[in-house]
Amino acid sequence: MVKKVTKTSSRSAHPTAPALILLLLILALPALYAPSAAQKTPLIGASDLIQTLDRLNVLGSLLMVGAHPDDENTSVIAYFARGRQIRTGYLSFTRGEGGQNLIGVEQSEAMGLIRTQELLAARRIDGGEQYFTRAFDFGFSKNPEETLEKWGRDRVLADFVRVIRRFRPDVIMTRFSTTGSGGHGQHTASGHLAPSAWEAAADPAQFPEQLRQGLQPWRARRLVWNTYAFSRQQEEDQAKARDRMAIDAGRYDPVLGKSYAEIAGESRTQHASQGMGAAERKGPSRQFFLYVAGYPVEAPATADVFDGIDTTWGRVAGAGEIGRLLRQARQEVDPAHPERILPMLLAAYQQMDRLHDPWVEFKRPELLHAIEMAAGLSVDAEASRWDVAPGSSLDVALTALDRSGFPLTWDRAEVSGVAAGSVSSGRPLQLNIPQHARARLSIPAGAVYSQPYWLRERRTGDYYPVADPSLIGLPESPPALEATFYVRTEGGIELPLRSGVRYRWVERAGGEKVRPVEIVPPVSVAFALPAVIFPEARPHPVVVRVTSSAGQAKGTVSLDLPAGWEATPAKAPFELAARDQQLSIPFEVTASSGGGGYAAARAEVGGVTVASGLASIQYPHIPPITYLAPARARLERFDVRLTARNIGYVMGAGDEVPQALEQLGATVRLLTSEDLSAGDLSRFDAIVTGVRALNVRDDLIAARQRLLDYVGAGGTLVVQYNTVGGPPTMASQAESSGPRAAQLAPYPLTPSNNRVTVEEAPVTFPNPGLPVLHKPNEITARDFDGWVQERGLYFMGRWDDRYQPVFACNDPGEPPQPGGTLYARYGKGVYIFSGYSWFRQLPAGVPGAYRIFANLVSAGK
Repeated sequence: MVKKVTKTSSRSAHPTAPALILLLLILALPALYAPSAAQKTPLIGASDLIQTLDRLNVLGSLLMVGAHPDDENTSVIAYFARGRQIRTGYLSFTRGEGGQNLIGVEQSEAMGLIRTQELLAARRIDGGEQYFTRAFDFGFSKNPEETLEKWGRDRVLADFVRVIRRFRPDVIMTRFSTTGSGGHGQHTASGHLAPSAWEAAADPAQFPEQLRQGLQPWRARRLVWNTYAFSRQQEEDQAKARDRMAIDAGRYDPVLGKSYAEIAGESRTQHASQGMGAAERKGPSRQFFLYVAGYPVEAPATADVFDGIDTTWGRVAGAGEIGRLLRQARQEVDPAHPERILPMLLAAYQQMDRLHDPWVEFKRPELLHAIEMAAGLSVDAEASRWDVAPGSSLDVALTALDRSGFPLTWDRAEVSGVAAGSVSSGRPLQLNIPQHARARLSIPAGAVYSQPYWLRERRTGDYYPVADPSLIGLPESPPALEATFYVRTEGGIELPLRSGVRYRWVERAGGEKVRPVEIVPPVSVAFALPAVIFPEARPHPVVVRVTSSAGQAKGTVSLDLPAGWEATPAKAPFELAARDQQLSIPFEVTASSGGGGYAAARAEVGGVTVASGLASIQYPHIPPITYLAPARARLERFDVRLTARNIGYVMGAGDEVPQALEQLGATVRLLTSEDLSAGDLSRFDAIVTGVRALNVRDDLIAARQRLLDYVGAGGTLVVQYNTVGGPPTMASQAESSGPRAAQLAPYPLTPSNNRVTVEEAPVTFPNPGLPVLHKPNEITARDFDGWVQERGLYFMGRWDDRYQPVFACNDPGEPPQPGGTLYARYGKGVYIFSGYSWFRQLPAGVPGAYRIFANLVSAGK
């Protein structure tokens, strides 16, 4: 499902010059008009036109604020954005990098890239816009003080204020209480910062550098909290509270053919990596709001969050005629003949040119979109390929099509971005006859590579460094190439219609697909493994993969190693004959006497140094993602023994533990449903279930007795963490033995949400005589040094006396948590449950994690 390739460079993505406020407002537009990778309720034709006309007549704005992707209330977003046509945004403090991954192996920054695209897919459905701060999700936090210390309170507050000043909301709405707890420390921090951001955004003395960059102070009229109502009973309790305002997101919209709550279910389901599939709920869906603060203070909201706020064109001086024309166009639109309202829309467009107001600048692209739809206009810029290297050329096919017969002339098209080009046409468009032109672009040799803007500089803490302030807050980078089509009416009105330059292809099973053009290095360099361990004091192969992006390529690859390490050869030549050809180049690396560090690979080709790889992430619910990953690998030399040599692995949601076991010298087989139901399990020294395997594989539940028989006969079964709860399945409904996370256990276990989030938390050994602590490796507290993100999660809360805790640790101020790893003899074999985060530690190359995990899988030996 997921393909990762690597191509490399020492350059960052193309920089963007600081933008004026107009450009900022245009860049801030939602991806409402971009094609979605997968969308059950696309807005096309009459429904899109009517929604756009309705939106043109409403000048109100609401900004929702949360800590993570999937914190947003999609029912509220859909209600205000699709139902009341309010400009509605969601600010997520993080991109969700610390989240667990239900669909694959990606972690950290890669996880954030997936969740960013899931949010954008959600916004395409519910009609909202998406924003971010530069904060990094470092994992679960139990208090807001830790969160703000790691993020830097003033830095994240500055980003919050920047988004407010850019978006200019009438209403700021928090998902978490502005004074109470949100459960997760990052949740609570996002709510607690809202009053400070509301005040600071209006104060020119706060963050004055933003004013020098083109923004202006902004006072939101109202700050409210969208309170919790996750069940019918909670809805009833909220409805009885006298200080609550309410809406019904279950209201049916005949233009859309669904209620806003149904749309919200579709939107929420886009968070597939977090297992957020949601019902498309019909009937009432009440949502509630608590007034927190307002301006002026003597006019609080009592019935509706927009009480007393003008959301008409009357709020813009001199815009009366614009409002009249747009209202008339909405009243007179005929879905069968939308071109008949074009004179009104064009007159409103001319009126907009006479005014300079942020609302006018925001509404102008919406009006152009309405004109495109009413005229049946289609403009397209299709590239000959999606990946293009500096110094090469790219062909772009430009097409304009008029499907209404309204008299229009395509004058010219201009391509801008990392390369520039233009074509002239000057011919009237004919009804339903495409007009074509072609441009050949020369990509400058010095063009920098495409890269998500927040990953252009290396992150050293829990906050992304971003050099260009005009990009801060945006969900993704501006396109590398964009085409502007200039279409003229008979009356001489020039319409600039924008289209990203995209590559188009057809999949036999998936139909037509599109993706934007990206600037890539001539070759890509990546290590075959993110971490390489040296369990013995002898030379060990380290493999580097080189892939061509631009065609024929010839050069050398070399390694930069930690002090005391050596590689043979010092430089390895390579020659690639064609685009996408890949070579695996082995180096014999000799470790120093102990310890380790990071190795870097670099390729020299055609006078260019490449030191990163082009990684690719592909899932069906989001567009393809590519990013440059540094060509780095962790190298560690330490003593470790493994006595379990033949291991069966039941892959769950996805992890990289099997590769780690193979580095220890094991032979690993990924077990299929047939293996579990009828295969010979006795051939395995140990069987390991991957993270969330019990959450996603019904065949594992069905094989429970066979696995217990395997343990009873002398096998070792290691069960890694599973989440508590989740959507019911046929198997889980049929089982009566309790939550899924305990259903492979030989004796009673009670799962919990207990976790230890501090990766440096001291670890003790409640049962120091357990063999699993001494064989085949002697385990000490030092083996817990250098861990990343957390100790573990979803520990057991209670257990039968026949289990023995192996480790205990705790977050500051909390009692010890001994339920993270439990050991039990069963028959002749051993059962082990472990909620410690091996899936994070082993790919990161943590030495102690390898030694401990080797003991767990060797426990039956």
